[in-house]
Amino acid sequence: MLTKSFTRRQFLASTGVAATGAMMGASLPGLAQAGTGMIKPARRALVFVMLDGGNDSFNMLVPNDKIAHGQYSETRANLALSRGELLDMDTPKDRLGRSFGLHPSMPEVAELFDQRRLSFVTNVGPLVEQVRKEQFYDGSAALPLGLLSHADQFKHWQTSRPDLRVNDGWFGFFADDLQPSKSAHEIGMNISLAGNNIAQNGKIDLPYAITDKGSVGLYVKEEKSPLNDLLLDSFNRMMNADQNGDPFRETYLNLTRDAQSKHETFKSATRGIKIPRSFPSSDLAQQLRMVAKTIAASDRLGHDQQTFFVRYIGWDHHDELLATHARMLRVLSEALGTFQATLDDMGLADRVVTFTGSDFGRTLTSNGNGTDHGWGGNTLVMGNAVKGGQILGDYPELGLASDNALDVGDGVLIPTTSTDQLYADLSIWFGVQPSALNTLFPNLNRFADVAGGERLGLFT
Repeated sequence: MLTKSFTRRQFLASTGVAATGAMMGASLPGLAQAGTGMIKPARRALVFVMLDGGNDSFNMLVPNDKIAHGQYSETRANLALSRGELLDMDTPKDRLGRSFGLHPSMPEVAELFDQRRLSFVTNVGPLVEQVRKEQFYDGSAALPLGLLSHADQFKHWQTSRPDLRVNDGWFGFFADDLQPSKSAHEIGMNISLAGNNIAQNGKIDLPYAITDKGSVGLYVKEEKSPLNDLLLDSFNRMMNADQNGDPFRETYLNLTRDAQSKHETFKSATRGIKIPRSFPSSDLAQQLRMVAKTIAASDRLGHDQQTFFVRYIGWDHHDELLATHARMLRVLSEALGTFQATLDDMGLADRVVTFTGSDFGRTLTSNGNGTDHGWGGNTLVMGNAVKGGQILGDYPELGLASDNALDVGDGVLIPTTSTDQLYADLSIWFGVQPSALNTLFPNLNRFADVAGGERLGLFT
């Protein structure tokens, strides 16, 4: 009998990814030529957890010394968390002498921070160039296309090309460089738990989409029975039927054949891999459970390096911010904590780095019961390789006096760290040669001499 059936969404995710990715990205500007040797082979995996909708991250990481928290409370008004609610973290003082606390829903993240296996990168966002407040007002600054727009900023976080609307991403660059001669029937190194995505699209390589249960395809139970034999025979005859030169049917069948072949490969590679601890029931946690299983199967899949793209949707909190944000941060913290502990159990923790992104930060001011679209926000990076326990970048002042150089209205903050700078550190750890960074991120040299060594300091 059939134990897994296709839904329309699953079919599009697993087979349509090749067709849609090719149509969307092939004719658009790419990042670099494929197979240039710009990345050193290594046993490493990057896991990108996209908090889809715009995380109110200034209620995730909060200054907890008296003066700075007073500014925060005045600005955030009815949305402010009290100092007593915040989770204590062993935080170093930043350049303004401030210490920080964490949202009370995130004890696992606080523990990882104190264990020096997680750091925060503050006030980060897509930037074409560094922007001053007066330039923003007089229109002389080069700003990201579609600033404050979900669709555009979601894309910019995946490409780090905010001056262009392109459909190939920085993970796609990795795959093009590391596996330029990969067979069309092999599973590539970029694996998505969120269907097609831009971050993993390359000029020649496309992501392989799976679900939290694994790959999607036709699955017939292996024990012999007349029904099973009939199902398998019918499927094979359909796949091998002569379509008399009909291009639509041939294209459809080729995609289905390829998807089924990859499904069988993935199913075989992950069969028998045991996850040593129970994961929470949330969709995010279950996706990360499958990520851990797939990393454990990397040898069987023929991968040294891997990337994963995971989406956690629902962060657009224009209303009911406090209750909904607390619930979702709880899901995030539990999932991240369990995932990291599982990597420890499986002996994989030294080779995996996980980080979050989100469309944008949100306004510091309340709209009554929530917040609106902003720009700069805070993110986190987790893993044994991370130089943890750090508050990196320039956490902004949260008071909205007229002399706040970053506030362009209602607490929309100009980022002081670009996604380019965050991704440059992650890319170097992954194996990208420093000399290739400006090819991968063409705007990077507008922020810092990253290739020369001036980086955020995420890794030792």
